[in-house]
Amino acid sequence: MLFEIPEGTKDFLLGEAKWKNEIEDLLQKKLRAWGYRQVITPSYEYLTTLSQGEESRLDYFSFLSENGATLALRNDFTTPIARIASIALAEEIRPLRLFYRGNLFRLKHRDKREFWQAGAELIGDGSRYADAEILALAMSALDELGIKDWGLDIGHRKILQGVLEDSALSKKAQKQAEALLLQKDYAGLKALVEQEKTGYDLLLLPSLRGQEEILEIAKTKLASPKAKEALGEIEEILKALKPYGYKQINIDLAMVKDLSYYTGMFFECYAPGLAGIICTGGRYDQLLANFNHSEPAVGLAIGIDEIMEVLAPSSQKSLLDIPDLCLVYSEIQYKEAVIEAEKKRQTGFAVVLAKKGPHLPQAKKYLEL
Repeated sequence: MLFEIPEGTKDFLLGEAKWKNEIEDLLQKKLRAWGYRQVITPSYEYLTTLSQGEESRLDYFSFLSENGATLALRNDFTTPIARIASIALAEEIRPLRLFYRGNLFRLKHRDKREFWQAGAELIGDGSRYADAEILALAMSALDELGIKDWGLDIGHRKILQGVLEDSALSKKAQKQAEALLLQKDYAGLKALVEQEKTGYDLLLLPSLRGQEEILEIAKTKLASPKAKEALGEIEEILKALKPYGYKQINIDLAMVKDLSYYTGMFFECYAPGLAGIICTGGRYDQLLANFNHSEPAVGLAIGIDEIMEVLAPSSQKSLLDIPDLCLVYSEIQYKEAVIEAEKKRQTGFAVVLAKKGPHLPQAKKYLEL
């Protein structure tokens, strides 16, 4: 019988587990340095709670409790934190800065069904300065981790909303257009627009990508008032971001996010050699209203698995997780060895005890670099 682990999961072995913790600890230190405080949410909640942030329930690992209630493993941190902020932390001073680290579960998450994230939520501040803070925090974290040549794309929910609302497309065709943009199937989008004979501004969106100057071009090309309003909001965010000094930023007006709760600015960060996204986030001003506590919010999420993939060590040596010291003792030295080991541990050393005898050579080999 083969005792294999389920599809989409993995073991973190020896030094890899240590390295993963070091990455998460570094991110935790960074988030604390920016004034964010940690919260920990349950691994599973009522499905009715988790689905407040997502239109589709197809992505949940769900099951029944002993009393017949439908529960689900969390597949996102933002919704549980919105619940906490709206109920348990409703009386806390705003803006509320919270961070998290932990595992998530999705039926459809590339090749992983269990994956790991760290992130931050800034709740109670609807200003462009809050958007800029989250963007700068994401970029600062990537720099702190040692990610090289990362890039960040900014989009806005109202761009596509405005173009679709002014397009005269049917509701069904609007959903098809959004799905095609999410898949970056621009040929399919062109075919849809030509078939419907309306919504031609949708075909402009993929070309509206570039540096800050693309915003002025977009203002002349897009007719939708809502889209123009969004362009102005992006300009304000970029202005608020300037003191942070970051320049690796692109505007992507065809960007679409697959989470329904985003209401304004959203972003994605990429790194060389990684097919997916290493960091993402955005503004979600309506989610907390689902928990009877309406207030603006913006956040980010950093993929721990993706960071480990990008920063993959060049050799297994860098993954070594070995003690600093081995104390070898004989039978009569056992008590003294235990006392000495404890002293060393209290000063920060990782210490193992090894008894003299036939197994000592293996103990020594264990400690070889």
